[in-house]
Amino acid sequence: MILSHLELAIRLHAAAPWIDVQTAYAHVEAAEAASTDEITSELLLGIAFVESRYDPTAVSRVERTTRRTGSYPSTTAPAQLNRRASLFCGPLQTYATSWSACMEMRNLKVAYTAGVAELEHWLRDRRVRGSISRALAGHGCGNRGVLTGICNGYPNRVLARQRQLSTSQPPSHNTRRVVAST
Repeated sequence: MILSHLELAIRLHAAAPWIDVQTAYAHVEAAEAASTDEITSELLLGIAFVESRYDPTAVSRVERTTRRTGSYPSTTAPAQLNRRASLFCGPLQTYATSWSACMEMRNLKVAYTAGVAELEHWLRDRRVRGSISRALAGHGCGNRGVLTGICNGYPNRVLARQRQLSTSQPPSHNTRRVVAST
């Protein structure tokens, strides 16, 4: 098990060279612990890449009337935080009901477990019909994503990263996609 974690951590580091191997391993360990048969660790890591580039301090919040996104290293809530507005926190940008819940998402095991819970919630939605792509659209764009299946290419970006992390070869940053005609 440690060897498979290490192999995935090396692939993750190759795909995201700005994070060191130890940090990559911590993300892999948390993703593996949270994963299910349907929601793989590679899928979770794909979400974390698209949502935050693996940043546990990432927060999407409303301050006064403006949505602010990005890294927020402070553990103190912004003075202008709209406490009634939605918070999305941690590397997978999962929903948090409060600032303290948001801060808990900095713990990778909590964050990846919350990501699985959100995806499982969307997968059970009758409109999603068990489709991972629609569940990702729900995670990325909420009800609008589920209803339309469209979410700024979010599901495709996550699934592409999942495929990249699932391969045994390190990703090439200069790879061109060749499509064969029939």
